[in-house]
Amino acid sequence: MKKLLAGTILFGSIWGLLECSLGDWLHGYGLSAIMASIAVFLMAVTRHIYRAPGMQASMALIASLLRHFNPMGTCLVCASIAIFIEGLAFEIIWLLPWRKYQSYTMKVSMGVISFYSIYAIGYLSTQILTPLLTSKFYFGNLIGVIPKILAGATIAGIIGGFALPVTYLPLKIKIKDKFYYPITAVVTLFCWIAVILGV
Repeated sequence: MKKLLAGTILFGSIWGLLECSLGDWLHGYGLSAIMASIAVFLMAVTRHIYRAPGMQASMALIASLLRHFNPMGTCLVCASIAIFIEGLAFEIIWLLPWRKYQSYTMKVSMGVISFYSIYAIGYLSTQILTPLLTSKFYFGNLIGVIPKILAGATIAGIIGGFALPVTYLPLKIKIKDKFYYPITAVVTLFCWIAVILGV
């Protein structure tokens, strides 16, 4: 349980740092689907390592809090919402029994479907929840952005077709507890300091 908690904080912090640095840069070039794909890949990898349902939603909560309180970047509310919703969407999709099918075709298919869906749900939720929380929601604005959401989701889906099968590669890294906790603490602390200072 202690190892799971440390891992959740570690990977949530890494995700938050990536969102505050790489995510802002990619968003500026209209490539937010790439950052979302990195996030989904990170969630898939941690699910295979820890095999703990609920961990990824907790990672998303940590990453969204870091993103929200980062002094740099734009649209902190919408980015935080997207991150958290992506974590919830991942948990729901990974409740489905598709993982019992081990064929390469199934892994590619689920990579496309899960990455596409998680990105689309995350982006769509920001377009609904951000105006509801900060100003006023206009249905016309939502309709106008749907083609952009679907285009980005297609990019995420293509990335997912390649990325998800990679998470199934038989790579096992074992770190002894006496190294695991210090490494986790140092990397987590680095991520938080970098985010708070806006590095």
